[in-house]
Amino acid sequence: MIKYILLFLLFTLFSCSDFHKKEQLEKIQLSQRNLSDIEKELKINKIDTISKIRLATNEVELRIKNNLVLDTINLVLGKKMDDYKRMRKSFDPLGRSYGNLIIGIGEERMALNNLAADIQNGEGERNKYDTYIIYENNKIKQLKILLNSYISFKNKTMETFFRLHDELDSLSRTLIKV
Repeated sequence: MIKYILLFLLFTLFSCSDFHKKEQLEKIQLSQRNLSDIEKELKINKIDTISKIRLATNEVELRIKNNLVLDTINLVLGKKMDDYKRMRKSFDPLGRSYGNLIIGIGEERMALNNLAADIQNGEGERNKYDTYIIYENNKIKQLKILLNSYISFKNKTMETFFRLHDELDSLSRTLIKV
């Protein structure tokens, strides 16, 4: 009789574990979808022409620096030049942020895949699976925050570029002709 009770308890314990496993794997799948959404949004917001834009802004600044000879610069032009210079300097941090997000997404994808494999195979510390899932979800939330920060910074930088580049490029070219 004790054998049957023990078998019943073991069967119940393992069947509950399997039910919990399914729920945990579903949470990981949801996390993987959220991570894929972050990756898609990041790729949509990539600046494909960043090296061309950086080169163009450097050329404009050099033409103005080398050819504008004034004792004083009017306030409006000075502000535009200052904004333009700050915008140009933003491209390096933008590129690093993009690269860091790509790396972070790859690392998180690997962590989720490893966790899913551990749960599927019953490896590691089973009693900590839920804690690991929460930890990985927090990392995904951090990636989303970093993505939003990147997008905001990119939009502000590109807005400044589109607002000032044509005007300052035109000014810099007229200085050469003088």
